[in-house]
Amino acid sequence: MKTYPAVVLAGYSTDNPDPLAAAMGMERKALIPIAGKPMVYWVVKALRESPRIDQIYIVGMGEEDDVDFGTDVIYVPNQNAHFENVMAGVDAVQRHQPDAEFVLFASGDIPALRRETVDWFVETCENMDGDFFYSVVEKEVMEAAFPDSKRSYVPIKEGRVCGGDLFFVRIAVAHNNQALVRELLARRKNVFQQVRLLGLKVIIKFLFRRLSFQDAEELSQRLLQAKGRVVLSPYADLGMDVDKPHQLELVRKELEKRVEATSA
Repeated sequence: MKTYPAVVLAGYSTDNPDPLAAAMGMERKALIPIAGKPMVYWVVKALRESPRIDQIYIVGMGEEDDVDFGTDVIYVPNQNAHFENVMAGVDAVQRHQPDAEFVLFASGDIPALRRETVDWFVETCENMDGDFFYSVVEKEVMEAAFPDSKRSYVPIKEGRVCGGDLFFVRIAVAHNNQALVRELLARRKNVFQQVRLLGLKVIIKFLFRRLSFQDAEELSQRLLQAKGRVVLSPYADLGMDVDKPHQLELVRKELEKRVEATSA
């Protein structure tokens, strides 16, 4: 069974503090406590339990944070901006595992992530021909698992979806397209701004809800000279990022139930 490195993005910006962290009286979102552990701990737990993941890298943390993840991790210093943190993670993987071809990226704010979801996502990506893989979750799937999560959904030809927070990426693609990756990450919270970057035809299709998964994959080929694939997930946890207080409370209840179930 092939294994892969995983990079957890737990970085932060000192110039633009995270609103949820500020509301909780914390400096960093990744360290907000949930069910007795920092938020990012639960992401690492899912990754360390997966037999598909070998080495875990955490961007934006260090030994000084004094978090016991239950496994050896490699810390990567915070770079104070999202794109720079992504590339710092890629560079760290290349230094420590120069033969690695793909890397799994996980956002540090999806504490509901399960090992089974990680296993499924990696296996699904392996069985698809592509260079980078982007997870999405249908509205019905998300709301069945996390009612009242109030996620933002994008209307496309296949329905309404929200973006997931697991990505499987060929390392060479990340290095060869840094300018475009930087621009897309800068616009990641605004779907229409991302669509504008892709041209008039895409804007028209988006406005009339005719933009499809196939369109997105063809655009990736044109823009990146690489094959991007959309992975429709049956698991909501990979898309349940915690951005607002009500989402934090929702996930906190879910994790407390899991802890109680394992200790019973």
